[in-house]
This record gives sequence, structure tokens and C-alpha cells, in this order.
Amino acid sequence: MGIDFGNLIKKSFEIAWKYKTLWIFGLFAGGGGTFNFDWTDKIQTRTADMDFAYNWFDKLSMPGELVPAKFAVLGALILWVAALVLLFIICYLIAQPAIIDAVNKITRGGQYSFGTSFSRGTDFFWRFLGILMVQLFTGVALVGAIVVLAVVLTPFTLLLTIPAAVVLIFFIYHTFGLAEVAIVARNGTIADSIIEGWNLLMANKANCFIMTLIMIGLGIAMFIVVGILTLIFYLPINLLVLGVTENLVAILLMALFIGLPVALVIGGYTGTFFNSLYVQFYFRLVEPPQVAATPAPTAQGM
Repeated sequence: MGIDFGNLIKKSFEIAWKYKTLWIFGLFAGGGGTFNFDWTDKIQTRTADMDFAYNWFDKLSMPGELVPAKFAVLGALILWVAALVLLFIICYLIAQPAIIDAVNKITRGGQYSFGTSFSRGTDFFWRFLGILMVQLFTGVALVGAIVVLAVVLTPFTLLLTIPAAVVLIFFIYHTFGLAEVAIVARNGTIADSIIEGWNLLMANKANCFIMTLIMIGLGIAMFIVVGILTLIFYLPINLLVLGVTENLVAILLMALFIGLPVALVIGGYTGTFFNSLYVQFYFRLVEPPQVAATPAPTAQGM
């Protein structure tokens, strides 16, 4: 039986708007949030700042004079980025099962509370770390196979690896996506959940393909909307700041106090929406709606 994707999308928007505490989980669980991209930009900005610092050192010192200082700055940058990445991985491994548990309870008659779902997220931390490692290993193996084929095959046959890679990504994405929901919903092991994700995918390839197109389409649409809103919101502020001062520190402070809260809200909302959509999709696959049986006509004149 077909899935009413329109109803899933509508309910996901309602959940994301009604349960705003889920935005905290959605922010770190990902699924389309813009916050992650903002942090990437910030890391690149910090790297550019460090390059500026190196040039400043070169201009103010004799060659080799401040080499230890340069290595200290570089080491501090590496540690800062590593700590940031580690923090976000930990938050993800808690937020992902937490939002699955929350959407499960909200949509299937349970009692949702932020604290309970957070606790459930910590309960599944190690299993989600394990399935993340399996995903990374699978992804690295896929990239390695493509690189080997790119070296070995001729340019013509190499073109065949592109659609093959897309198909493999499709299977990997849905196998592990459904498996993650299954871990929380069934309190299952990593192996059993991956097997269930694979079986659900193989039995519902058409529905998974439709869901892929929907998520890509909605992601593009939200990206465009957010881009337009960002342009409308930030352009007057940027012009005002540049008109008053060209001080880099002032501009960065303005971005921090105005831009960061907006990015947090947008990232939390979109992350909640996409995760809610996929969790509901899982339950539609394992529990399709029942159609009421039509009563048999009664015989007349018997």
C-alpha cells in the first residue's frame, strides 16, 4: 500500500513547530540544519586569521625567530578544531537517538518530555557510536573502490561507476537510516537493526526512492527560502555596519550576536523537521495503516 507522503510532511512541520524543545536535538542531529555549515565557515575564518598571524610574525621577526610560536599557534588551532569536532560528535550521538525517541512517543501515543528523551539518547550512545563506525567504514570502502576503479578502468567504463556510486549511496543511506530508528524503536542490537534496515529497504525500494526525492527537494527548497530570508535580514545590517565602521572585530561581534541565534533557530527547526519526517517514514513501513474491511452484503429475502 502506498504511503501518504503529504500527510507525513504536514505532520513533520507541525511537530517541528509545536515541540520547540526538539530544536535542541534537531540542531545536533542534523538532517538539513544550516548550523553545521555556519561552523564550517567559522573554522575557515579562524584558519584565515591564523594565516594572517603567520604573515604578521614573518614581517615582525627575523627568519626562524618565532618558529616555536608559530607551531604553538598551529597546535592551538588543531586542538581547538579537534575539540570542536569531538564535542559535536558526542552531541550528535546523544541527540540522534533522543529525537527518534521523542518523535516515536509524540506520533504513537506516548508521553514526551525533553529530559526523558535526553536520557534515552545517553542510553543509546554506544550503539550509535558503533553504527556510526560501521557507516564510516562502509563509506571509506566505497570511496576506495571508486578510486581503484577510476585508476584501473578506461574513461568510458569509468562513467559507469558514477551511477553505480549513486545507487550504492542510496542503499547505504536508507539501510543505516532505517537501522538507526530501529535501534531506538526496538531497543535492538546494531547487527539486528542493520539487517532490519536492509530488509525494509529491499521490500520498499519504491517508497525509499520517493522519500529520497522528497528530502532532496525539500532540502533545496528550504535552502532557497533560508537564503532569501538571510539576504533580506542581513543585507541592511551589513550595510549599516559597513557604513559605520570597517572594523573587523565589530563586524564579527555583530555576526555573533545577531547571526548566531538566527542560525541556531533555523538549524534546530530544519533538523527537527527532517528527522521527524524520516522517523515517521520508518513507522509507515513497519506499521502500514490498516484498511477497514468492507462488510459483506447481507442476503435479502432469505
